[in-house]
Formats: sequence, structure tokens, C-alpha cells
Amino acid sequence: MYIQHIMKPSVFILLLLLSLPALSCEETLRQRPSEYFTMGDPVERGSRYSNLWTDNTGKVFMSWLLRVEDNLYALQYADFDSLNWGETSTVRIGEDFFVNWADFPSVVSLDGEPVAFHWLRQVEGGPHAYHIDIAFRDESGRWSNIVTPHLDGTPTEHGFVSMAPLSGESVVAVWLDGRQTEGRSEEGYDDPDHAMTIRSAEVHADGRVERQRVIDSMVCDCCPTGMVREGEELLLVYRGRTDGEVRDILIARYDISSGEWSEPVSVYDDGWEIAGCPVNGPRIDSRGDLVAVAWFTAAGEEPQVRLALSRDGGESFESPVQINRGTPLGRVDVKIGPDGRIYVSWLERMDENFASLELQQVDPLEGLQKQYRIATADMGRGSGTPRMTPARDGLILTWTQTEPLRRTRNAWVPWERFEND
Repeated sequence: MYIQHIMKPSVFILLLLLSLPALSCEETLRQRPSEYFTMGDPVERGSRYSNLWTDNTGKVFMSWLLRVEDNLYALQYADFDSLNWGETSTVRIGEDFFVNWADFPSVVSLDGEPVAFHWLRQVEGGPHAYHIDIAFRDESGRWSNIVTPHLDGTPTEHGFVSMAPLSGESVVAVWLDGRQTEGRSEEGYDDPDHAMTIRSAEVHADGRVERQRVIDSMVCDCCPTGMVREGEELLLVYRGRTDGEVRDILIARYDISSGEWSEPVSVYDDGWEIAGCPVNGPRIDSRGDLVAVAWFTAAGEEPQVRLALSRDGGESFESPVQINRGTPLGRVDVKIGPDGRIYVSWLERMDENFASLELQQVDPLEGLQKQYRIATADMGRGSGTPRMTPARDGLILTWTQTEPLRRTRNAWVPWERFEND
């Protein structure tokens, strides 16, 4: 609105104050779940970069970072009892969290109890020097048994963690490990000896770090990983990297009894050649022999969200199907529902400021079915990487709202919604 210079300051201030609620309401309406999918949140303001986990009992846990002041953050969590979020608990408060929209903490649980949390700890050596901490409970119930799974100590990037519980006191952790990049110059970026690697270890509450493994010696530098347990195996997906800068999605299998990884193989050869990291990782879920992998690609300069299915436990994959209908930003997730249908979520561009959080239902035999626009979100990095997980009666989705205030947002999609529409 144009205001003439002759307007009195007091009138201008009054008009400005009157306009602020309207602007805030508009932004609130734009960045919230659709009225059909509204759901309560365990924290109202200051929270960001939430993550979700459903364990073998069907219990849901959500973790997030809460900004207390300046650089002081708290890692918190709550569980969901199929009706409401439980009491908020705090794992740690500190000023040394490495806070990042794509690389954020997680929780894993077993038998209805949280087993471990991971977060990233900033260390001296540069803006992207950070280490991984994994916390277990001590005898008093505090999360004070803290273990760093990588033992190199270099001031380099270590993150994009995936965890799976082995017991109530141990996990398998997988992460991107930058120890070989220490001192790497721009000219050395193409040198395989200075590439980002992906590694794993079995981590125990008593501080032991065992079965340290290098899964792949050259991978994409900053794309999230995805992992799921099926029986006595773990299935891991990540974005690889070749000497020719092709960055397609790979899968590897971990035998829990032997502690060994299979040779990584391609889920599908997109042939996406890109001289840099797209910060867009794959996700995986399984139910028996059915395995679903979803990812973002821009091969051929055509952005797509793709879904590939395996019907033999991940040994082989069918050609992928395109999920999106508009222009996707990626940041995908995938889950398999109790009836075997598959659900893929992603962010899709709406305009220069806003994205939509989309959810697509896929039948393994009949293909694409219903699609829903769950919410609107900021198109930038501030909205984080949305996550979803099955609850007893539906799907929970979570992401970060940026305006009019920073906070996590959740949406609820009951299974019956898909049946009744």
C-alpha cells in the first residue's frame, strides 16, 4: 500500500498495526495442514526439524530441536498413543548442536521404549566440522551414555545418520563420513582418495563401537540416507557417486549375524549427472518381500519423484514409476501401510515462495491411486525435510513451518480417509 508523505506518523503506525494481524492470519493459513488433516502438536513455537519413528509395537515417537535462545537448543521428544501426544521430554540442552535443515536428529525405539537418540555436535575446525553423538539411557534414566560411532576425530563432516535398534542397548548406525576430505581443495574434489564415504558400526550403551565397516568409498556428499530392518537384515539406500559424477540411488544389505554388508547395487540407473550434491536422499520401507524405494531425480533436466518396487525382498527392482504431476522439489519419504499399499510424500513447487506437501497412494498391482495436498510450506530450506510414519489408524506427517513463527507442524491422515473418498 502506498502512503503519502503528508500522512501523520501516528496514522501510519495505526494502519501498520492494524494490518499485522491480517498478514499473520494469511501466513498462518498458508502454512498449516489442510483442515481435513489437522492434528495437535506437542510443542507450539520455536521447534524445528522433526523426525518420526514407529517401532515393533506400533508406538510412535517424534523428536525435534527447540531453540531456547540464540545458539542454545534443546533436543526433545514425545510419544503418540493413537489419540494424543504424550508429555514432552528433553534429551539434551546445549550450544554446540549443529543445526541443519537436511541433517537433523533422530530417535529409534523398541518394544515401546526409546533406545537411542542421535544428534550432530559442532567441533572446532570450520563451519562444516561436526561429529555424531548417539545417546543411551543410564541407570537413572538420563540420556547420559553418549557414544561417538566414528573414531577418526577429524574436523570434518559426519552426519546424515540412519539407525536401527538391535536391542534395548544397541543400534546399527550408518552415516556419511568425511574423514578423507580433511584438507581437500576445490581441485581435489574429483579425487576418489578425498571423497565422502559411507560407513557403519554397531554401537552399544556401554560405549563399545564394534563391526566398523566402510560400505562405499565414494558417495554423494550431503544426501540423507534411509534404512529399514526386515528380519535379520538391514536394507540401506543412499545416493552414490561415480568418477563421471553420476549420482544415482544404490542399495546395500547388512547381515546382522555376520556384520557384513553386501556390495552396493543400483536401484535404477537414472543416469543423473550433476557436479554437486542435490541434498535430496532416498527413502525405503518394507513389509515382508515387498520393498519400496522413493527418491528425487532431475536426470535429463526433468525433476521427478520416482518409486521403485521389489517383490523379492530387495534383491531386484522393477522399473520405477513417476509419482509427481507438478514440479517437485523432492525431500521424499515412503511408507507401506498395513494393507500393503504404498504412500509417498514430497514437496512440490506452488510459486516462488510456497510449496505443497503432497501425499500419493500407490497400489502395488494397480499403480497410482489417490493423491492429497496435505499442507502448504515454505519452499526454502526452512521447511526442513518432511517425514511421515504409520500410526495405528493412519499416517502422521511432520515438517517445519517458517511463518508467522517457526514451529513444527503435524498432519494426520486416517486409513479410512483413503477408503471413503
